Amino acid sequence: MTVESRFAFSLALIVLSTAAGYTARRRGWLREAAAGPLMTAVSLIGYPSVGFLAIWRAALSLSALWLPTLGALQTTLMALIALAIGRRLFPDRAERGLVGFSSGIGNHGVTMAGFVIYLLFGKEGLGLSTVYAMYTFFAFVLLSYTIAQSHAPDAIRRTIGDLMLRNLFHWRAAGLYACVAAIALTIGGVPVPEWIGRWRVLDILIHGVIVFAYFAIGLQLHFPRMLGLGRAIAVTLSVRHVAGPTIGLALAGLTRLTPWPLTGLALSVFLIQSSVSMGVMGVAVANMFRIKPQEASALFIVSSIAYLVVGIPLVLLIFG
Repeated sequence: MTVESRFAFSLALIVLSTAAGYTARRRGWLREAAAGPLMTAVSLIGYPSVGFLAIWRAALSLSALWLPTLGALQTTLMALIALAIGRRLFPDRAERGLVGFSSGIGNHGVTMAGFVIYLLFGKEGLGLSTVYAMYTFFAFVLLSYTIAQSHAPDAIRRTIGDLMLRNLFHWRAAGLYACVAAIALTIGGVPVPEWIGRWRVLDILIHGVIVFAYFAIGLQLHFPRMLGLGRAIAVTLSVRHVAGPTIGLALAGLTRLTPWPLTGLALSVFLIQSSVSMGVMGVAVANMFRIKPQEASALFIVSSIAYLVVGIPLVLLIFG
């Protein structure tokens, strides 16, 4: 299956799974509360499994290490900017937290930005895109979890360092340790078992994650919620698509002051990944910490549509 057909198939799965979840709730076949456990399973089993196999197969090099390193720094700055804006615009602490972690990690995988990069640069670009996305497992635990915990309605006041340390050694950090293990196997030259490729285990896992994650999003999707999210949508889109590429350009420029500047294909991949739609992980965090999960699903849908309609054509125009 080509990447184009994989993307078309994945997009169809996204639409059908979301519609199925929405219909299941509307018809009373399944309660909306089921979305929480589903998203938790996706976060703690699905994403770590996909990340482990994707990173184990990735071609790592010293020059490519800029991608996840700068990606982690960039997403931290974007989340902090969103939180700073949120202090002025959102009296509700939970809404501030939602905008903060929604503005951080984006949809960097093959279902969105990774596919666009493949269209432009082929398999080599897709490989670098996978390396870039390695940072998400660290940011997911150390950044998104921390923001969510400090802004949750029932949050216990703790220092940022204490929250990060607790998250680092919590069972919710499974994805981070799966990422570290995959990096160790790759650096150690341990080959991927042949049967994993033969049985297309990674493809099966990716599609399984899509089905369960978007079904959960559909369960929580309330279209009227979008009407009350005007400011949250404006802040998230502004941070992700204005502040994001601006920070990306600045960070890329700073690498020129080092002996290993970010150039060529790696630079293009980094800049494209600097401005993408909100990631599914944002919805997962909202569910895990019970921070406005319905609003998170609505915000995710709006962000994704905006990127499909406006973002992708602009990226293809600029980089094509």
